Amino acid sequence: MAVDRRTALLLGVPAALATLAAPGVASADPPPGTGFVPATDLGIATTNSAATNRASLVAALSNSAVCVVFPPGDYPVDNTNSPSYLVISNFAGELVMLPGARFVFGTNTAKGLIFDGGTGARLYGLTTAFATAPTGRVNAEECVSFLSTTDTYVENAAIDGSAAAGLFFQHCVRPTVVRTRIANTMADGLHFKNCQDPRADQITTTDTGDDGVAFVNYASGPANTGGLATNISVTRSKSRGVSVVGQSGVTVRDARIDTTAGHGLYCAFESSWSTRTPTDVCFERARVVAGGVVVGGAGGSSSGVRVSSAGTVSVAAVTVDAPGQHGVFVSQSTVTLTDVAVSNTPGSGFNLQTSTCTLDRLLADGTNGIGLTATGNARVEYGTITLRNTAKTHATHRALNLDSNTRVFGQRAWITDTQTTATGYVVGAYGTQQGNLGTVVDLVNTPDLLIDNPSGLGYVRV
Repeated sequence: MAVDRRTALLLGVPAALATLAAPGVASADPPPGTGFVPATDLGIATTNSAATNRASLVAALSNSAVCVVFPPGDYPVDNTNSPSYLVISNFAGELVMLPGARFVFGTNTAKGLIFDGGTGARLYGLTTAFATAPTGRVNAEECVSFLSTTDTYVENAAIDGSAAAGLFFQHCVRPTVVRTRIANTMADGLHFKNCQDPRADQITTTDTGDDGVAFVNYASGPANTGGLATNISVTRSKSRGVSVVGQSGVTVRDARIDTTAGHGLYCAFESSWSTRTPTDVCFERARVVAGGVVVGGAGGSSSGVRVSSAGTVSVAAVTVDAPGQHGVFVSQSTVTLTDVAVSNTPGSGFNLQTSTCTLDRLLADGTNGIGLTATGNARVEYGTITLRNTAKTHATHRALNLDSNTRVFGQRAWITDTQTTATGYVVGAYGTQQGNLGTVVDLVNTPDLLIDNPSGLGYVRV
C-alpha cells in the first residue's frame, strides 16, 4: 500500500523532503501523484534473502520514479559481480532510509550499488556496510557508484567500508553530496571523475585508503569542469586529503585535513594517469595538520599543500602545521598565496620552483629548512612575508633564499629569530636575477642578520 506524504513524515522521513536541496541547487518535487512506498511493498525486506532483495531493488528502482522508504533494519543485499554487477538503470525517484536502516553487502571484494543513468534522483540517509569489512584494495570495486547521471542529490549518507572508493561519480552532471560520512575505504572516500559542476558540502571521511575527497579529470573522458567542496573534514587518509587532479574550475573552502600520508591539499597534472591540466583552482580557508606524515606505514615525506604542473591556482587563508616535509611546495604552476601560515616543518616553509608566484602575508614559523626558498621562477612578487625561527637544522642558515629567478619584486620581508642563538639569519640572493628585495626588516640579534646578495638586487635594510 502506498504511503501518503503526511504518513511518511510521521514515519520519520525528513521534513519538507520534496523541496530540500543544497544551496544553489533547484528544488524538485516528486512526480505528481507519487507517494512514498514502503520497501516491503516492493519486495525488499530485512527478512529476505540477499538474492531476493537484489532482484527486488533492480525491479523496483530501474527505469522508475518511485519514492521508496526503508524502515529501520539491516537489508542483506547480494552484490556479487558475476555474471554481472548490481545495476539500477535510470532511477529518477527518491530513496529514503530511515535512521537504523542500512544495506549490508555480502561480498567485500565487489561493488555495492551502481546507479546508471537517470535524472533528478534523490537519496536520503543512504547507509551501507559489509557483512565482513573489506581488508584489501580491489581496483574499480566502489561501494556506491553513479554513472552518467544528471542532478543526482545525496544527503546524509553513511558509507562504512569499500574495496575501492566509498562514493563514486563518473561522467555525472551536477551531482550533489551533502552531510555525508565515509569511513574505512580501501581507496578514495568521495571521488568525482570527469563530472560537470559536482558539489560536496559537510563531508567527513575517516581512514580512507586513498584520497579523502578527489576531483579527477582524465584526458580520455569528457572535458567537464567545475566543482565546489565546502566544510570538508578528512582524517587519517593513506594518500592525500583533498585532491584536484586534472579538473579545472574547482574551489575547496573551509576544509580541515588531519593526518595524511600524501599531501594535505593537492592540485596537479599527472602524466602517469593521463589527466588534463587543472587551472582556475582555489583552496580557501583550510587547516592542514600532519599532512604528509606516515599513516599505516604509508607516506612520510609529503607536504601540507602541493601544487604541481598546474595552471592558475590560488591558496588563501590556509594554515599548515607539522607536515611531512614542506609547508607549501609549488612547481611549474602559476600561483597566488595569500594569508598562508606554515609552522613546524621538517623541510622548507615555502618551496617555490619554476613557477610564477604572487605572494602576500605569508608566515613561516619554526622550520628546519629554509623559511622561503624560490628557485628558477619566472617571477616572484611578494608583499609582506614573515620568516620566524627558520633554518633550525639547515646548514645555510637562510631564512630567505632567492636563486636564479628571472625577476624578483619584493616589498617587505620581516626576518625574526627569537632563539637564544639564531638559526635563520641569512637573506640570500644568488644567480642572475633582476628586481629588488624591498625592505628587509632585521629582527635578528645573535648573530646579526646577513644579507648575502651576489645577484645585486636592490634593498633597504631597517
